[in-house]
Amino acid sequence: MTKRGKNIGILLVEDHPIYREGLQLALSFSGINCTVVASAANVKEANEYIASHPEEIDLVMLDFFLPDGNGHDVVKMVKAHCPKAKVLIVTSDTGAPELACLVGEDISGIISKDVQSAEVADIVETVMRGNRYIGLALSGLKDDDTMLTQREMEIIRGCAQGKSARQIADELGISQRTAENHKGRIYNKLGIKSSAELVKFAIQRGLI
Repeated sequence: MTKRGKNIGILLVEDHPIYREGLQLALSFSGINCTVVASAANVKEANEYIASHPEEIDLVMLDFFLPDGNGHDVVKMVKAHCPKAKVLIVTSDTGAPELACLVGEDISGIISKDVQSAEVADIVETVMRGNRYIGLALSGLKDDDTMLTQREMEIIRGCAQGKSARQIADELGISQRTAENHKGRIYNKLGIKSSAELVKFAIQRGLI
C-alpha cells in the first residue's frame, strides 16, 4: 500500500488493550505514512512520555476517560511540551458533559470509538491539515463543516459538479467503490436523501 504524506508520529493513550491494539492495526492499514511512537494506558504514562519525547509527537489520539484522570490533564501537558502537536479525542461516552468544554479548547477533534476503520485515514489527515473534526455522534457539539473530512468535502464538490462516482474516483486516486462509500456516509452525516440537497449544501458552503 502506498503511504501518503510525511511521516506522522502518533502517541496512543488508551487504557483498554484490545481497543488500543485495534486502533494501532487500523492505522497500520490506513495508507497514512505514520508511526505509533508509543502507547500509554493512563495519564501518568502519557505525560511522562510527552515530557521526555516531545519532538517525536505530531498527533495524540487520546481516550478522554482514563483510570487516573481525564483528557484535560494530557491536553495541558501536550500544549506545554509540544504545542504544535494535534490532539484527537477518542471516546465511547459521546454524551458526557465534560466533552462540551473541550470543544472550546485547542484540540483538533473528537470522535466516537464506533468510528469505522475505513474513516481513520481521512480523519487523521483532516486534523493534520489543521482542520477540526467533530464526529456525528456528538450531535450537540458539531456543525456540518466540522464533522466532514477533507476527502468528504472533495467528494461533495465532485458530486455537486455533476461528476460520476467513477470520474471522482479517478481524480482522487481511489476506487469507485470507495467513492460510493464516501458518498453514502456523507448522505448519512448530513441527513440528506438526494443529489439536489447535496448540490444545495455545496453551494451554501462555497464548494462550487
